[in-house]
Amino acid sequence: MSNGIEVKGWRSWLQLGNVLMLCVTAWLLVDGMPNILRWRAVRDAPPYRRPEAFDWVDPSKGVGIISFYAYPGAIYEGDTTSVCYAVMNAKAVKIEPPSAEVWPTFNRCIEVSPGRNTTYTLTAADAHGKTVTKSFELIVLPEPTRAPRIHYFRVRESKVDRGDTVHLLCFSTANAELVQVDPPAFPSSEVLQGCFYAVPKQPVTYTLTATGTFGRKAVRKLTVAPDGPVAK
Repeated sequence: MSNGIEVKGWRSWLQLGNVLMLCVTAWLLVDGMPNILRWRAVRDAPPYRRPEAFDWVDPSKGVGIISFYAYPGAIYEGDTTSVCYAVMNAKAVKIEPPSAEVWPTFNRCIEVSPGRNTTYTLTAADAHGKTVTKSFELIVLPEPTRAPRIHYFRVRESKVDRGDTVHLLCFSTANAELVQVDPPAFPSSEVLQGCFYAVPKQPVTYTLTATGTFGRKAVRKLTVAPDGPVAK
């Protein structure tokens, strides 16, 4: 009788052992083995190296300019573009010609709208005064609709004063940076429209010139005589 009880006891222990073995095997397959492999991979991995993109946080690299550019790099006059910069280990930065307040940063853009081709220069300095610079040229193209124009150049009225004929010559321009008349009747100026008097003793041809961006010019001529304008 006791032998039968002992056999049953061994069977119970054997069954329990099998269950434990199955549990350990399942754990190894589901969680244990991946963790062991992961630990070995970490142990055997080469030393960590910071990606170059993060050199801006590595003081050993020193002060530097990561990027400096305009997008788009060519615009029409009157349009706006973005000047973007990124520096590393910088204590101070400046952009010339100045367009907005700037400071050391990994990524920032400012809006600019130059009227002509412009060379921008970025200077970055560290705490010890060491500096680095980088430059590029922003291309500005002439916009056809912004060319200078002369709306009119004509005699508005004429009158006789003490025996002389006095003519009032008037003009109107657009998109002009400088307006001139030859022979000189008024100082060259940025006035886009106005009038001036002429008292010719003989026929005189006045040339009105409106100068705009990129040296573009609009020209109109008007000839006047003592008795009035001369038709051309």
